[in-house]
Amino acid sequence: MFLIAQSLVAVATLLDLASFQFKSRRIILSCLFTSVLLTSAHFFILGYHSAGCLMFIAAVRYFYCIYYKHTWAMFGFMAVSCLAVYFTWQDWFSAFALVATLIQTIASFQNRDLHLRLCMVVGTSFWITHNIFAGSPVAILMESLFLSSNLLGLYRFYVGKKSLSEPQTQP
Repeated sequence: MFLIAQSLVAVATLLDLASFQFKSRRIILSCLFTSVLLTSAHFFILGYHSAGCLMFIAAVRYFYCIYYKHTWAMFGFMAVSCLAVYFTWQDWFSAFALVATLIQTIASFQNRDLHLRLCMVVGTSFWITHNIFAGSPVAILMESLFLSSNLLGLYRFYVGKKSLSEPQTQP
């Protein structure tokens, strides 16, 4: 079962890598929907029910955010996430998963992809910490690559463009 779980998260990794190489918020969220659905199954197979529930809620959230962005729904997803962890609490590091989810919930409801990306950097860092304690090597790799892809996308769409558009001065 461990190998099946790792295989699911490997496919999710490919979707994560693709997600932040798009500029469209809708395409980013579509990739993330599929990725976290697979990651949810991964955590359930490994017996990490808090993380599995949070990822399932995140999948529903990403799907919702493809089409809508009501602030009341953001608070609803945050409340459901807190309840899920309350009822499935297993280990102290479930708190890392919850913090990651709350931050990424805020990210999902951002209007600008830059704000989405910046919040995701912070949330992903908490998922990496959770996955280290959960002992899932492919999930650690997945989130690390996701973070790298996001940072590359930030550079490509914001930092690199800015430095290319600024006039170069000669000494």
